[in-house]
Amino acid sequence: MNNMKIRPLAFYPSLLILGVFGFLSIYSEDVFISVANSLHVWLLDGFGWMYLITAFMLVISCIFVYISPIGNLVIGGEGASKILSKWQWASITLCSSVAIGLLFFASAEPIINISYPSKILEGKSLAEVYTYSISAVYMHWSLTTYALYSIPALAFAIAYYNYNKDFSISSAMFVGRKLVIHKSLKEIIDSVALIALVSGMITSLGTSILMLEGGVNFLFETSIDSDYLALIAMLVMVFSTISAASGLQKGIAFLSSWNTKAFLVFSFLVLILGPTSFIAHASLDSLAMYISNFVNFSLDTGVIRDDSWPKDWTVFFWANWYAWAPIVAIFLGKISKGYTVKQFMVFNVVLPAIFVLFWCGIFGSYSIYLEITQDGLLSDTFSQKGPGAIIWQLLADLPFSTFFIATFLIISFVSYVTAADSSIDAISGTCINNPGEKSPLFIKLIWGGIIALLSTVLTINSGLDGLKLVSTIGGFFGMIIVLFSQYSLLTYCYIKSNK
Repeated sequence: MNNMKIRPLAFYPSLLILGVFGFLSIYSEDVFISVANSLHVWLLDGFGWMYLITAFMLVISCIFVYISPIGNLVIGGEGASKILSKWQWASITLCSSVAIGLLFFASAEPIINISYPSKILEGKSLAEVYTYSISAVYMHWSLTTYALYSIPALAFAIAYYNYNKDFSISSAMFVGRKLVIHKSLKEIIDSVALIALVSGMITSLGTSILMLEGGVNFLFETSIDSDYLALIAMLVMVFSTISAASGLQKGIAFLSSWNTKAFLVFSFLVLILGPTSFIAHASLDSLAMYISNFVNFSLDTGVIRDDSWPKDWTVFFWANWYAWAPIVAIFLGKISKGYTVKQFMVFNVVLPAIFVLFWCGIFGSYSIYLEITQDGLLSDTFSQKGPGAIIWQLLADLPFSTFFIATFLIISFVSYVTAADSSIDAISGTCINNPGEKSPLFIKLIWGGIIALLSTVLTINSGLDGLKLVSTIGGFFGMIIVLFSQYSLLTYCYIKSNK
């Protein structure tokens, strides 16, 4: 414990800033929302284009790195021992990055897109609108998402394992260089990364609260109040902290493995028992639209046609992923030891993106099927009960619906825990001087409490719109760190290719 001294410039500034946010959210909500909204609008209006183009370039960077001379480089050097098996690696990677948001938005986003469509769909047929609504989910949750995580994660992994750099996201910004970074600068960079991630986790937990609330209400035919919403948030964070405290190869590996298997079994059951033929056809149609319009979707700002949809949704998602990226990068880099760069890209980009396409195809297409065949059932559910009720209305259409709803509640709860535990593990490791050891439980409890508090207050008072505000702010800081990491990694590839 003597070696586990807190890094003051990493821990205290981020704690102070987020603590002030927490105080304002309770005692001066109007001031908090006003400040957050002003920053949100300023960032989107001034830098929305930057979120879009940088995310697109990260996808291109993944392809370049895969085919580059470092593709066969072993993370940790030749003969480096692997921390995890391939199954453990795949399941932890999937669960640490998917969280509960995918479960919420896979069925809800198509209905939201129909209810508040982009102006690009004006004059289009209903069939085109429905197809676009699913393809947008593919866009927001698959390839680009994992590219955002993987580039900084790979940069960190090479720096940490191959060049003995510090356990810090700042190490990813100087891959292979002999440059000595001042300790204070490293801690400041990590403090910014902490603020970014906590902002992203607040959004994700808030989304989970909305969905779990809808599930409890639907299953028990009740309406829970704000006290129970707070209880849901605290339970999620308590279990996440316990899992993180138990270590990588115990709680985190066990929950991730269990949850990945549950994902696969559950999705296949829904596919088989649901409208299988419609799901298959609608998924393929939407996949074709996504692939053929990938560049358009990636770079569309909507400014010329005065359309706020890209800013409200695509930029919002990229901001949220950027908020998670710096700290998630540390965790994903940490577990990749012993594998090659090409394997890293397969397990961190290709495999999870394929799973997401499969999952979103099933649940997004099922949502559209119910919308078409039951006279706008889900859009009515959305307008009357909010987005958190959509997935539960969908599951009610299945045979043995009570079983599916109860099972999905459990999967949803575990899903956020499996994402939050890895992030809390990385956060706490960043806050101490000796990240190779288990970090103190009190640090994990502090961050878990702040995340639960802000998520609950924003969800109760502002809903999804309030959560978007925090996500955008945190994402801007995360984007800057990711871009420096990207530049560093590409420079490293260039140097290696000329040797």
